[in-house]
This record gives sequence, C-alpha cells and structure tokens, in this order.
Amino acid sequence: MESSAFSVRARFAWCVCISLLAFSVPAFSQANMGRVLGSIMDPSGALIPGASVTITDVERGTSRSLITDEAGAYNAPSLPPGTYRIRAELSGFKTTERPTVVLEVGKELKIDLTLEPGAISEKVTVTDEVPMVESANAVLGGTLQPGTIADLPLNGRNFMNLLQLRPGVTIYPGGGAWTQTTNGLRPEHNVYILDGITAMEPLGGQSTINSVSLAGDAASILAIDTIQ
Repeated sequence: MESSAFSVRARFAWCVCISLLAFSVPAFSQANMGRVLGSIMDPSGALIPGASVTITDVERGTSRSLITDEAGAYNAPSLPPGTYRIRAELSGFKTTERPTVVLEVGKELKIDLTLEPGAISEKVTVTDEVPMVESANAVLGGTLQPGTIADLPLNGRNFMNLLQLRPGVTIYPGGGAWTQTTNGLRPEHNVYILDGITAMEPLGGQSTINSVSLAGDAASILAIDTIQ
C-alpha cells in the first residue's frame, strides 16, 4: 500500500515537472523576440473586424499577414527585432501604412491604425512617432544601441560591463562571480539567454559567455562586434 502511494506521488511530481517545462520553454523562446499588436478602426473610432494587416520586416524582406478579429484587433508575436512596415487595408477604405516601426528585443509595441473611407488603391502614410510609454506590459527592460557600444570605453571589450548602463543593474567592485544584481535579485537568480537559448552556468547563475566563472575565466568568449 505504501509503495503504491509513493508511486502515485512520483507520477504526480513527474507530471508537474513536465507541465512546468512545457510552459517555460515558450517563455524563454520569446525572450529574444518582440511583438506588435493593435486595433484597426474607422475615423469615428469604431473597431473594424476582418481588415487585412500585413507586417513586413524591411531588412529581411519577410511578411506576416493577419486578419483583425471581431474586436478589430490583431496580434503578431515572436517577431525578430528589426524595422517593420505595417499596412492595413479593407475594401471600401483607403490603405493605411506606417512605414518605419523599430521593434527592439523583448519589446511589445501597440500600433493602432485608422482606415479612412475611399478606394483601396489610395494610400495614407502615417509618420507619427511610436509612443515611448510602454502600454502593453509592465516588464522592465531596455536595449543598448550600437553607437553606445562602439563609442564608450569598455574594459576588456566585454559586453557584461555594459549591463551597468541599464537601470537596476549593479556590478559590485572587484568583479568575479556573484557580483552582479538586477533589480535587487540575488546574483545567482539572473538568467542569460543567447538567441533564445539559456546560456547560464546552473550552479552560480553566471553567464557562460564572457563572465567570470567559479574556477577561472569564462567558459566561452563572445566578441563585442558579434552582438546586435
């Protein structure tokens, strides 16, 4: 009887572990991506279902086509960082396009577009700047621009030292393992992801890339020029 109960508990624990893994993998895979979402409406503010929305990666030449739902909303997750062109169209309305939308890693942009009555062959180009206020989520984050990386003096050309430029990140004097904290977390609770794949030494929570390990130098080196 006791053995049977242990077996049931073991199966339950195994199922919980599998479930946690299933939910965590998509979360990690989103970390190096971005998302564009928004609503399509007419000049009166009424939401328009069934409108076609095309999101084009200007640099890569790829596109994603969407149809707004019954609430007039569209959602494009898992987009690589880059510059995008967003176009909305529907028969009986002019085509509306926002040509330059910069999506940074881990960001979510809410882009609402208004369709004006007219021929679909007519085009309205929106040049307003994307609002700087983050309205899609409450995640703290930020991106370092190439000019910052190239122009600032960087000890050892190690990208880890650039993390101090983000609010909330502190690297204690002296360097070494367990000297970096993010928004008050313990250093071993940091997570490092490279192209969506965890790059973290599991014992100390240190990055396996360009970070001082527990015994000597980093496990591998990534040149600053290879990072976007």
